[in-house]
Amino acid sequence: MARVVLIEDDALVRTLLMRRMTQAGWGVIPMKDARGLDALLAAERVDLLVMDVGLPDIDGLSVVEGLRARGITTPVLVITAYELPHLYTTAQGAGANDLVQKPFDQEELIARMARLLAA
Repeated sequence: MARVVLIEDDALVRTLLMRRMTQAGWGVIPMKDARGLDALLAAERVDLLVMDVGLPDIDGLSVVEGLRARGITTPVLVITAYELPHLYTTAQGAGANDLVQKPFDQEELIARMARLLAA
């Protein structure tokens, strides 16, 4: 079973996404912010990170940059409500593997996650 870390500060969105990811057959570790992520990654095998850009403690893209700087290659799919024209390029430059803009279709998100897990 694939293990996915979901970092989303909105409790409703986190709950809905966690439910759908579980239905897809994945083990989900939900987090409301990025605090504790380093300890989690050191202690457990994680196959995919799905994280919001707008986190309360740190910008999600900064988290991705930090992971990549430390040599962590776990695929990252970033979700965001921001609509900046250069955001996809910025996310890739930070080291994210994919970006999905809110509002999104859950089935499209699941399909993109599945592609990253299969790679």
